[in-house]
Amino acid sequence: MDFPALRAHLTAEAARLQAAAAAAAPESTVPTCPAWTAADLLDHVTETYDHKIQSMRLLKAPGEDFRIDRHGSPVEQFDTALADLLHEFDERGPDSLAYTWYGPDQTVGFWIRRMAQETLIHRTDAELAAGRPISPIDRALALDGIDEMLTIILKWGSRAYRDWVAAPLADNDGLTVALTTGPQSWTVRITAGTISVSEGAAPDAQAHVRGDAGEILLWLWRRVPALTLDIGGDKDAAVALYDLIGAFAQ
Repeated sequence: MDFPALRAHLTAEAARLQAAAAAAAPESTVPTCPAWTAADLLDHVTETYDHKIQSMRLLKAPGEDFRIDRHGSPVEQFDTALADLLHEFDERGPDSLAYTWYGPDQTVGFWIRRMAQETLIHRTDAELAAGRPISPIDRALALDGIDEMLTIILKWGSRAYRDWVAAPLADNDGLTVALTTGPQSWTVRITAGTISVSEGAAPDAQAHVRGDAGEILLWLWRRVPALTLDIGGDKDAAVALYDLIGAFAQ
């Protein structure tokens, strides 16, 4: 997905997030992140934007004191952080250098994609905190998020952070799960302490998870219960992958 499309999705999802957060009581619990209140959620996204702004400005990993001094209410701070983030994206362009945690891509473009997906997922958190149903997710954005989760967070992450995730990967050695949305399928396989992802639904998959693109994305991000979707085969295998993802992403 190109920069203009991702930027448009980021701004749209940010507006939805803010509206849902405003509808929730500040102290209401976020069901998908039960340690957070709605106020905590909005502050977390503001903090995340600040971190990415500093990652672009400093061209290195920001230290612990990376928060930008902002004034006003939590909503006003969120608004200014978003405005600053978009300004950095627009001024630099996707091909400019930036520090990222993903070794193969040290560009602003990585953060444009990551922040569009981050904002989308936290928008769903805000809607749930407000007691609202999760509103529809654009299919193209969802497919982009599925690709990011499978190829970067899981596949690459299993190699880059192998010391941190060695135990859960070892516990799930041999696990093979297929995912399908419409005509598109992927197979996730855990072998010898790493995760591989291939296109298509492998015939030896122990479980097969099916849903629309938004549902698959939310399932991968553990924003819907593990058994909510249509699951064929060994449901315990699907739950095992769902639980394993918790070691990689929250």
